[in-house]
Amino acid sequence: MAKVKIEVYSGINAGGGGCSCGCTSCTPKDVKAEYEAMKSVLLNKFEGVDLEFQYVDTEASSLSQYQEVEKVVQAGYQFPITLVNGVPRWAGGMPIDSMTEVILEVINAPQ
Repeated sequence: MAKVKIEVYSGINAGGGGCSCGCTSCTPKDVKAEYEAMKSVLLNKFEGVDLEFQYVDTEASSLSQYQEVEKVVQAGYQFPITLVNGVPRWAGGMPIDSMTEVILEVINAPQ
C-alpha cells in the first residue's frame, strides 16, 4: 500500500484573507483549524493507512521555497493550497470528499 502525503499551505491571498470563501477575514489561523479538522476526519476514515500530514504557513517565509505552491499562486489560485504526494490538487479549500477519492486512488494504484 502506498504512502499518502498531504501538505496544506496557507498564506495571505492577493485580495486579503487566507481562504477563498469570499470574505477578507480568514487568516492562516482559521486555515490551520480547518486543516486540523480535515486531518482528524481523514485519519479516522483511513485508519491503518500510511497517511502523512504537513501544514505550512507561508507568511513567515519566502514562497519561492515552495516551488509547486508558488506556481499555483502565480496562476491566480487562492490559499489554502493542498498537495498530495507533491502534486497540487486543490486551492481555496480542503474538500474531504475529493480528498477521500484521491487517497483511495493512491492506495489502490498498482505498485
